[in-house]
Amino acid sequence: MTGIIAASLLTPFFLEVTPEVRSTYQSLGKIVEDRPMQVTSVRFGYDSGRFGRFGIRNWDVSSLTDRRHDAHRHAVYHAEFGPTWDFDFDVADDWRLKTGLTRSWTIYRGFSNSKSDRTYHWWQLEQSLENPYLVPFYRMRKCFRGNDYFYFKVGLRRKFTFCEDFSFTPSVFAEGGSSRNFERVIGKRQDGRHWSDGVSSVSLRLEFSWRYSDMMTLFAYVEQYEIIGSDERRINGDSTYRCAHNDWTHGGVGVRLKF
Repeated sequence: MTGIIAASLLTPFFLEVTPEVRSTYQSLGKIVEDRPMQVTSVRFGYDSGRFGRFGIRNWDVSSLTDRRHDAHRHAVYHAEFGPTWDFDFDVADDWRLKTGLTRSWTIYRGFSNSKSDRTYHWWQLEQSLENPYLVPFYRMRKCFRGNDYFYFKVGLRRKFTFCEDFSFTPSVFAEGGSSRNFERVIGKRQDGRHWSDGVSSVSLRLEFSWRYSDMMTLFAYVEQYEIIGSDERRINGDSTYRCAHNDWTHGGVGVRLKF
């Protein structure tokens, strides 16, 4: 009853909160931290109806280990903040094109490494064609002012529901981007050549979820990450960066709250 009252009080506004614990922090196709991290996503906004949903999002990640370094520390590792707009377009019965547009600032502050103590800006567009069969999706992000690279993620997923409130969703997706993004994920080449734009990694993911109520869904997932390309695997494998894994299995648990 309390949840129903809260939901009616917020309408037409909405609040979405997703706290989760991940065994690995994977960012834009790169394994950044291979020890447990805590991630929290918060979005508050207004549902205008025919013109979509306007909101403000905050996303932050923190270390859960005692590993101390200027780039892997306790407290907030980094935060992302900015406005969002989501719009759904009904293509046909049970077919819907979902679109999300984000303008955000990624904030790194408090690092002893001055090169990492910065803020950069980015735009992101993501879409998915929701349907009862196979859902294609993609995400594109352009970073600028402090970082300058293009990133993309493209994949397919399918949701299977059983016992009404339980479901599992297998998905496969590829990540990549511009040559600058390749260098960020794999590292610099030592042969004097430059990376070409393209795909840097492929991941397989399986998520299990339990919809406890309209406002709360618990979930857990396992994911297999793979660097692709012989040169990419060789250079990444030779990297001195301790999280430069060519293959990595990771997972996480969390809860999605919607009001």
